[in-house]
Amino acid sequence: MSVVTVAVLLGIIVLLLLRSRQVRGEIAVVCILFGLVLGATPAGPAVRQFLEFIGNWIWNLLQSW
Repeated sequence: MSVVTVAVLLGIIVLLLLRSRQVRGEIAVVCILFGLVLGATPAGPAVRQFLEFIGNWIWNLLQSW
């Protein structure tokens, strides 16, 4: 659930940046592809653990409200 939380939040941020025209669509696609490729490298498990930690922290904050 925590990685999903981070993915949803990052997706919302990308959409907001696209709508406010601060980021072009091509740049957003390149960033998404970079994330997918990074996840497939040996650094992928460390990135996933970091995202899981951040996601758990955000989820705990939301539940404490």
